[in-house]
Amino acid sequence: MDSKSQTQPKEQIATSSEMTKELATHLALVDRSPTDVEKPARSRMIEQLKISPLHSSKVRATFEVNNKSENNENQSEGEEVFPQYGLLGQRLQTYGYGSEDIPVGEPVDNLIYTNSNAPWSTFICGSQGSGKSHTLSCMLENVLVAPSRTGKLAKPLTGLVLHYDRFSSIETGQPCEAAYLCSSGIPVRVLVSPSHYQAMKKLYENLEGLPEGAPKPVVSKLKFVEKHLSISMMKTLMAVDSESQEPLYMEIVTKILREMAQEDGNSSIDFNKFKSKLAEQALAPNQKSSLNLRMSLLESFLEIEQAWGFRRSAKAARSGTARQLDEKWKFNEGSLTIVDLSCPFVNANDACALFNICLSVFLEGRGLGNRMIALDEAHKFLVNTNREANELTESLFTIIRQQRHLGTRLIIATQEPTLSPKLLDLCDVTIVHRFTSPEWFKALQGHLAGAVVGISSEERSKFSPNSLFTKIVLLDTGEALVFSANGVLDILEPEGNCKRNSESTGLEHDEHKDEVLVSKDNAFTTWKLGPRYIRMKVRMRTTTDGGRSILAK
Repeated sequence: MDSKSQTQPKEQIATSSEMTKELATHLALVDRSPTDVEKPARSRMIEQLKISPLHSSKVRATFEVNNKSENNENQSEGEEVFPQYGLLGQRLQTYGYGSEDIPVGEPVDNLIYTNSNAPWSTFICGSQGSGKSHTLSCMLENVLVAPSRTGKLAKPLTGLVLHYDRFSSIETGQPCEAAYLCSSGIPVRVLVSPSHYQAMKKLYENLEGLPEGAPKPVVSKLKFVEKHLSISMMKTLMAVDSESQEPLYMEIVTKILREMAQEDGNSSIDFNKFKSKLAEQALAPNQKSSLNLRMSLLESFLEIEQAWGFRRSAKAARSGTARQLDEKWKFNEGSLTIVDLSCPFVNANDACALFNICLSVFLEGRGLGNRMIALDEAHKFLVNTNREANELTESLFTIIRQQRHLGTRLIIATQEPTLSPKLLDLCDVTIVHRFTSPEWFKALQGHLAGAVVGISSEERSKFSPNSLFTKIVLLDTGEALVFSANGVLDILEPEGNCKRNSESTGLEHDEHKDEVLVSKDNAFTTWKLGPRYIRMKVRMRTTTDGGRSILAK
């Protein structure tokens, strides 16, 4: 055998050894060492609990007791897994796949909390008077009112509520129910249509049922400044129309905006320059009348700089008017801003376009603190048949998809779950109050895991006594069904692996557990809600309840 053939095995051995080391390094990135099971499991559990939108009192108590014993042994401070949370209600029952293995437990173990520290999104639906706005207000209390009576809130969020009601008369106007949070002492500001300012001021400054001495909401006119108007926002505002077809003058408007963008190189609009260029155009009489209507509406919501010299000099920037506008668009922690565009001169299309600008301005300052956005009675303006509603819906999609990066929570409260199926698909939590419409149920059924996973043949029938639709119809006022796949509500012993009846559930899994945290003295398993759902009784409000029904006697 020659020397070359003798050295070949040594080279192969060396190469094999290097590859073995490389593969071991790579495997460590995706696999857990059998000798280090506890630490990865604990780490995963902590991360899961930190970002879970909902958790129960049982989960928090069990984890904190276990965490305390671990820390005492290690003589180190434990990581705070639940820094901020607020009570939402009490679980009454669990339904769906594997629910028969969950012990009912004591009421004190079944308190349900929202996570006030991590971003999430929630969809709330139900008939009039079923408790939607009440639930929305409870969730707002959990993140805005400090010190909290419902949990822990070291760092309050900043809230924005969008509200629109089809106008009937001054006497029958309905305020946004969230305005009653002012009874807790937090600053509540209401921005309204300038053309309906006096009537809305009277409405909000005379809220019924407020405690004596409670601060009242501060009502101001909704006025944008030029820096708020981007080219895309201008196109949206100028194209607002009751029809889906784009107005004829939009070709000219788009051309002017494009030229201004090229000339100025700014994303914001010089409104006076835009108006001058528009006046130079030769428009047909029918185009001119439609355009004048749009310009009139736009100018009513715009503080034009030429009128008072905003940003013209350092002195002007310090003027009273400038300070007022700066304060109007300043969103402080623990404050609530309500944009209420209920007005005889503002239709649902206008409202959607203006709400879109408000969202943009509100999120610009997200670096100063986490945000909470809520849409109250969204079915009154978020209608899929108009372009402006579709654009607002797209903005909501973007916020939900980027909520972790934006540090933003979103709540949509509506009577009709038919608004946009994608909203149901994307939201972390769905809260369903009572309704009786089979069409509404049909919209829900195709977008909730709990409505399709592991249900029995009897439950598949929409009108059977045990069907999901029947459970919804039979809900009492203040009760709701809650769907949240990532909600962590239960603790199970790891040795109690749950056997499933595959015949009744239609599933072949014989166990369903998430993460096991093994300590020296005990072990427990957190169990996510997953495809199951619960019936929950929503708690009472800690602030004044302004949504009670008015009875004859």
